[in-house]
Amino acid sequence: MAPQPDPREETPSHEVLVDVPGWHLVKPRIPDTPQRRELERHRNIRQIVFGVQDGILTTLGIVTGVGVAEGERSAVLITGGLTLLAGALSMGVGEYLGGKSEREVVQATIETEKSEMAANPQDEFAEQVAYYKLKGFSAEEAQMIVRRLAQNPEIYLYEMMRDEFGIDPRIAEDTSLRGPLSMGASFALGSAIPIVAFILPVAMRVSAILALIFATAGLFAIGYYAGTLTNRSNWSKALEVVAYGAAVFALSYLAGRYIPPLFGHAPVSVGG
Repeated sequence: MAPQPDPREETPSHEVLVDVPGWHLVKPRIPDTPQRRELERHRNIRQIVFGVQDGILTTLGIVTGVGVAEGERSAVLITGGLTLLAGALSMGVGEYLGGKSEREVVQATIETEKSEMAANPQDEFAEQVAYYKLKGFSAEEAQMIVRRLAQNPEIYLYEMMRDEFGIDPRIAEDTSLRGPLSMGASFALGSAIPIVAFILPVAMRVSAILALIFATAGLFAIGYYAGTLTNRSNWSKALEVVAYGAAVFALSYLAGRYIPPLFGHAPVSVGG
């Protein structure tokens, strides 16, 4: 709930945002920095870890299961290749549509806030003053800050969005395809890891074992990389990703083995 402005605090009409010419055409803006851009690039680790892990585990279960059930290398490669293609496209498109929907929601919220600022400029001004008072500023200091912000409408609008809704309005302008491409490419990379084991000229049973080893190595590598971007130990982060991946694969194996018989079906071979 927004803080309630003190009705005793009066703000002269010439000090509110709507008196700044052209304010309704502005977009929320804050000064950009190299550090912000670097952090945005590092935050792509979410898509990379998600995509690689999902690609490894999804494809691992399918190719090892098909490898044991069919015993034919061509069936494994065809199934694995289709899984890689369909999964990469699905993940990339899903990330794109999810980001697009988020941008639309944020943009609608920005427009709603601008409408409220136009309809009730005094109330919005007093509301922002109240937010700064909650941050520890005195009433005089808060009014001085907001008066100055009102002369820079694009920054004032950013402050209103951040304080009232807790969101970064720059999301509405982020039309980059970096996220969807990272998600799709990382899934494809993860999917390729267990498939490689079945390309090697070894027995199918050996290929299934190698697929498990390659998958573990892939999970470890992506976890180790993620650890380099944090203050955590690279090794502990790598082991964490491996542990979660192993747990997911084990649960999938147990579900495929024991749930189908409850409904009168043969066990489903997931992971051999």
